[in-house]
Amino acid sequence: MHQAVARAFASIWMALCLIPAAGLQITNAFAEDGVVLHLGKDSPALHIPAGDQDVFAEPAFEDYMYMFFDLCDAMGLDVKDQCNIYPMNASLGGNAIATVQDGNRIIVYDRTLSPQIGYEGAMMVIAHELGHHYCHHLGTAADPRKELAADRFAGAAMRLSKMSLDAALSAVPILDERPSKSHPGRADRVKAITEGWNDPAIGKKC
Repeated sequence: MHQAVARAFASIWMALCLIPAAGLQITNAFAEDGVVLHLGKDSPALHIPAGDQDVFAEPAFEDYMYMFFDLCDAMGLDVKDQCNIYPMNASLGGNAIATVQDGNRIIVYDRTLSPQIGYEGAMMVIAHELGHHYCHHLGTAADPRKELAADRFAGAAMRLSKMSLDAALSAVPILDERPSKSHPGRADRVKAITEGWNDPAIGKKC
């Protein structure tokens, strides 16, 4: 997407920050000054760092915000509804999360990941978290199948953003090789990302 269009999306997002939408508790402080996220067992967040903790998150740097709106545009998502989400940055121990706080949907990306996975890897990670919001995974039980659905969504979003398959797989080195109770192993995730990239239509099927 052209930068001018990304800036238009960002402008709409800022307008949403300043004018509360129905059902949301959006404040200027939240939008401009950042917010303390309460993470732990009672938080509707995915990829939560171990243990209960409070993390300060601030509005995403401009490049990450543009990534987010590029992905929304590529997937044909409505900025006032499906992409009424705050992209934010915080220290998460090299992680990223999709969460909700005070009725506000949030994606938080830890910028310390970027030196490891680069610009395209960061975009892929943000696309994955967007997939969790799109597929309504938050507030539901952890399930490796939900991670694969978010991976397919992310693969599709990267393809429709004119990114190569290699770009879509650029975050793979940070994925755990072995499966866990909540996450598939690396090989299955590579397969899911590739499926989404090869056939973007399946990315929206969750």
